[in-house]
Amino acid sequence: MLYADLYVDKIDLAPYLSPEDCRGAGVTDGVRLAAMLKEGALRPEDCPGFSAQKRYALSLALRAQEILPPIQSLEFPRPVPPDLFEINDPGPEAPVLVTGNSEFTLTVLTGLLALTVSPFFLLLVDTRGDTADMAMIYRSFTPQRLDQALEAHQLADRVQHRDLIIPGVLAPMREELAGYLSGWTIRPGPICAAELPLFLGDSWQPPPGE
Repeated sequence: MLYADLYVDKIDLAPYLSPEDCRGAGVTDGVRLAAMLKEGALRPEDCPGFSAQKRYALSLALRAQEILPPIQSLEFPRPVPPDLFEINDPGPEAPVLVTGNSEFTLTVLTGLLALTVSPFFLLLVDTRGDTADMAMIYRSFTPQRLDQALEAHQLADRVQHRDLIIPGVLAPMREELAGYLSGWTIRPGPICAAELPLFLGDSWQPPPGE
């Protein structure tokens, strides 16, 4: 069976490692510290200077192959209804994650979001069931469809901020989306979903005991 590429090899830890993190670990720079963590020469729990949130987020990124569900490679899209999912009872300050309405994308993201107690809105845009990377290729993720999704779920009335986080593979569309959606800020996230806890920082809190 062939499995879809979840872009685990695209995870980059270095941007999330501050000079203070490096000094606390006795390492000169973030690139070297990231390499040591990936190689297993150093574990997040061996770095007392890391916050509990950062240790947890790093552990998820380093275990991406384990925590992300294996997804079968598809020849055809598998759409689910474009919908808004409310994760952990989100309020008006909760981040809004945006992606396409692929069944497998939903499986990956909801599996990952089960590993946090933080609140999120997860907005699925109608991409005819294309995953985010295929939606970029086939242009099935469009400003018009994103605007329709925002209007359908009245997100402008439900959140106090105007920040939308899109998958990193859709980053080339950022200016086009921002130009069409007046008042909304488009922020590309990471390419691999397992990097999201690092990208979101304090907005991603671990469950009790983690």
